[in-house]
Amino acid sequence: MFRKLRNKLILINLGITTAVVVVAFTAVYLFSTHSASQRPPIPENEINFFTDDIENIVRISLNNEKQLAARDLLMLLTMSGLAIELAVALVSYFLAEMAIKPVREAYDSQKVFIANASHEIKTPLAAISANLEAADIQGNKWISNVEKEVIKLSTLNNELLSLARSDLVVESGIREVDLNEIVEGLLDSFESRMRRIKLTVNNGVHGKTKIAAEDFTQIFNILMDNAIKYCNEKINVKITNHELMIGNDGTIITEQEKKHIFDRFYQVDKSAEGVGLGLSIAKSLAERRGWSLSAGTNNGMTEFILKF
Repeated sequence: MFRKLRNKLILINLGITTAVVVVAFTAVYLFSTHSASQRPPIPENEINFFTDDIENIVRISLNNEKQLAARDLLMLLTMSGLAIELAVALVSYFLAEMAIKPVREAYDSQKVFIANASHEIKTPLAAISANLEAADIQGNKWISNVEKEVIKLSTLNNELLSLARSDLVVESGIREVDLNEIVEGLLDSFESRMRRIKLTVNNGVHGKTKIAAEDFTQIFNILMDNAIKYCNEKINVKITNHELMIGNDGTIITEQEKKHIFDRFYQVDKSAEGVGLGLSIAKSLAERRGWSLSAGTNNGMTEFILKF
């Protein structure tokens, strides 16, 4: 995020500098060449001393010198412009870093606080859940409501923790894995939720894949959970060594919705469960790894495509 902001500031500075340099240097070049072309010709009393051939040679020589001077001026202005652009880029880089540094530090501190707070909240939630199970009170709707709300809080807390961690610098975690085995295991974990859903899996994985398996697993779970929530009756999964696609036949998202689909707390269907953090977490995890995650439509299906 901060890298994009820094690059944007640098590009703005370079754009402004380029515009100023081009206008100024173009004016200098045109003024100089115009002034040279407007120089007075050789006086008639001096031309009379030359023969016609010598006169033509002198005129040609003067024209050649003007052209060479114009070319040298153009080269000098070009090199000067490039030098100025390079200097501005370097200065802009350091100034942008200095400007962003306090914001980045505050942002990182906030993320660490959220991560720590979410971690601490897990303990009392786990205690409440354990006590409710130990109480073993059946048929009491109030206890059932408490259990449901505890589950919602636990889910939200885990999402906030994942979101905070997704923006922090982490170790590589990249290793060679069997994506076939990982995907099959993940799909098995969703089997109980897909009894009325037609699942189609197109597996094109060959051999081992070097990947950050933990992040891939979390993104896969988020996309599958999203597909199950919004599908009508069909989910398609396509996996290769470098791409994952999960599509569902639910309501097609509009172009306007695509612009915000990965925003935090944004929900296409406001009545759906959750608070709209899942896809935002998936996007953050993908960007942290240098992967791309996009949303689109194809043959009446809403598709999320992860390229890694």
